[in-house]
Amino acid sequence: MQYSWQKFGLLGGLLVLLGGCAQLGNLEESLAPDPRLVEQQEQAAETDPPADSSLPADFPAEIPLYPEATLIQAEDKTTVWAIADNVQSLEAFYRKAFGEAPWEIVASPTAATDNLLEIVARTSDLEVTLSLSEAASPTTNDSDQAVVGTTFVLSYRTLSTTGTNDPVPTDNANAELPTQVQDLVALQVFTAADFQADTVITRRQFARWLLKAHNAIYGDRQNQQIRRANASSKPIFTDVPASDPDFPFIQGLAEAGIIPSSLTNDTITTFRPDAPLTRESLIAWKVPLDRRQALPQTSLDNIAETWGFQDAAKIDTRALQALYVDFQNGDQANVRRVFGYTTLFQPQKTVTQQEAAIALWYFGYQGEGLSAATARGDRQTSNQSNQTTDTETNPPASQNP
Repeated sequence: MQYSWQKFGLLGGLLVLLGGCAQLGNLEESLAPDPRLVEQQEQAAETDPPADSSLPADFPAEIPLYPEATLIQAEDKTTVWAIADNVQSLEAFYRKAFGEAPWEIVASPTAATDNLLEIVARTSDLEVTLSLSEAASPTTNDSDQAVVGTTFVLSYRTLSTTGTNDPVPTDNANAELPTQVQDLVALQVFTAADFQADTVITRRQFARWLLKAHNAIYGDRQNQQIRRANASSKPIFTDVPASDPDFPFIQGLAEAGIIPSSLTNDTITTFRPDAPLTRESLIAWKVPLDRRQALPQTSLDNIAETWGFQDAAKIDTRALQALYVDFQNGDQANVRRVFGYTTLFQPQKTVTQQEAAIALWYFGYQGEGLSAATARGDRQTSNQSNQTTDTETNPPASQNP
């Protein structure tokens, strides 16, 4: 009888244990994810756009993208990217990518303009420019993504094609432009498409060209370059806020004391960026970068004894000082190179893009100077040297028969 009770006890315990297992199974089922929800998540993952989904619709698929680069902003054929790696890694990647067919590097990396890396590469119908230029990049303050590591810009433009296997466009494409203009185009002061010889140049445009031309010509002399203004700088002119695309150039020239402002004790609060550039402004801004010293005091008598301008009394004091120095520059004087022989300066006469380009082609004083042609030749020599070094360091892989 005692044995029977033990038997029943064991049987009861077994039933309790089996009941507990069944409840545990029900508990696991209740905690398991809803199969319908899992299916929805899988479908959503399949349809989620890739990281570069915000690329412009016209962004060429053939442009190589740096691995794990984050797109920060895109506007008007210009994209801004951020990577966690350093500049050296970025340069190495794009030099290799653009060194392979169908790409051809037409401007090797250089620090010719404000210590900025810049690579220009082309195919038969596309040109891409890689640059590190915070000042030249679209502002990223409104972006939802944080800018980390190295920030760089990829801009692109479509080249016209003829339908034949013509070679990649070179400087010969600008052969119809004056030689001085070709030199400035080669130094990327402006593009051939932007240049309109007889069009009046604005003050903002000349300020941009002035800084870029000067820094490109003095590309291997960093201590003599003009620094672009930082976006965090307090605007000097009320009509050139930090959001203005030419703020880095205009503000940079003002901070360097090249153009008059409150920093030079002038009672000037506006720049009038879209007003036409006048002859006296061209001379007043350009000559200080030729002499590289403070302009001396002068008088109307000095101008009468040198230039002999009949309208000297109408010329601004700062421009008079610049003109007096310019006369001492001999055949390289801006007035002689740009306006030729004249007994009237016409200080308020507007300046054309052609005249501005001629003035910016040369910087120097009394035989000590540099031209855009010299800087262009030095850059081409440096590019050829870099390409030769690359070939020697990374010879093409041999092919087995």
